[in-house]
Amino acid sequence: MEYTSDDLTKRERYKVLTAFVLPRPIAWVTTVGPTGVVNAAPFSFFNVFCEDPPLCMFAVNLRPDGRLKDTLANIQRSGEFVVHMTDEPLARAMHDCSGDFPPDIGEPGYLGLKLLPSSKSPCLDWPTRRGRWSAEPGKPSV
Repeated sequence: MEYTSDDLTKRERYKVLTAFVLPRPIAWVTTVGPTGVVNAAPFSFFNVFCEDPPLCMFAVNLRPDGRLKDTLANIQRSGEFVVHMTDEPLARAMHDCSGDFPPDIGEPGYLGLKLLPSSKSPCLDWPTRRGRWSAEPGKPSV
């Protein structure tokens, strides 16, 4: 089967692209807003690309109305974020963070998730942590 991206709707392109790599890792990214509210959101366009320099990437699309998502706005403002990997015990909570929360409502607080301080940004604390990656642009650290 052959697809030309111009022949597909935005939603159809998303479905085709996400089917290219399975199983697909999902980044659960936390950032802090200007008033201290912790934002947590999952991103399905995510992967690691290089070890030297260490390069971890995820793609943030715009909201349906064209506005920036809180994650991107927070990263542009502070330059700080944490990428989390999770597994089955927190999969539902990660999915629930994908809702359209206003910037003044933090997903972790709303969902009752515990927070663990990080040197870069608050991290989600969970019993079966698979890993996390904290970074400032140009200054990655594990």
